[in-house]
Amino acid sequence: MKQNQNTINSEKVLLDGKVFFFDLKEAKNGNKYLAITQSKPVEDDNFERIKMILFENEIEAFNEAMSKVLKDFKPRWRKPTEAYITELRKKHPMAFQPWSKENEELLISMYNEGKDIPALASALQRQEGAIRARLNKLGLIEKSAAA
Repeated sequence: MKQNQNTINSEKVLLDGKVFFFDLKEAKNGNKYLAITQSKPVEDDNFERIKMILFENEIEAFNEAMSKVLKDFKPRWRKPTEAYITELRKKHPMAFQPWSKENEELLISMYNEGKDIPALASALQRQEGAIRARLNKLGLIEKSAAA
């Protein structure tokens, strides 16, 4: 991408047909600012652009807020790392292991006996989310209860 004279640094990210531009620029008065632009195709070979400008005095607070929010963001599509799985298995030894027929039958039996999610997770050495997901897959609970 051709940089304007006032562009200090520029990054482009392509995601699902959209393009995001992150441009660090310098104004005529010497102040720096960040321009974030989303561009996506619309009808007739045109593009819709949405732009956000963050000035020097706003970037630190923006970065701080973004960091706080993203630390709790764990996308479902991201494949877990080996290090993450190893650490998780210290508490939940069966985490990310395939479900055996025997474990599924035990889960169904215990669930039908009225055991709650924490008790099932403890007995099967898995995370509560994995228990809910499997119960949902087996048709024993609704998806909303599994979330």
